[in-house]
Amino acid sequence: MKKIRITLFLVLLFAIASSFTVHKFYIGVFQVDYKSEKKEFQITSRVFIDDIEKAFETKYKKKINFDTKQEIKESNELIAQYFKEKLKISVNNKEQELIFVTKEYDDDVMVCYHKISYSGKIKSAGITNTILTEQFSEQQNLLHTNINSNKQSFLFTNTNIKEKIKF
Repeated sequence: MKKIRITLFLVLLFAIASSFTVHKFYIGVFQVDYKSEKKEFQITSRVFIDDIEKAFETKYKKKINFDTKQEIKESNELIAQYFKEKLKISVNNKEQELIFVTKEYDDDVMVCYHKISYSGKIKSAGITNTILTEQFSEQQNLLHTNINSNKQSFLFTNTNIKEKIKF
């Protein structure tokens, strides 16, 4: 029950913060679902546009300007590259390939969609999430999973970057 309250509080906090253009805390929300009928993991990520722009400017030395007419053409390739480096998912101790699908914008939040094809039996899953932690030491990434009807939530920080789930 305590975990549900914390999760609801963080989601509410994220929703409230996403309605403002300036924020004083750093949070991302991630959802990882395994869809057995499609034999794939579907990953949805929500991060503040200004935070990801700042991280990309530092890392890639380019001004991206997401969600504007000045957005650079290679922004999708940079997103795919960044997420592959910072969000790692392994199944049964074998790292899987994260495939960028698309992105969209919701006010000042960038929503990214990724997938991982997987058709075998899932005995365990490992997740490493360091999205934006190199840019912001206060960054917190709330990650919800729904794998084999097993729902769990995790909080990743710059000191807690890995979690393992056994089924």
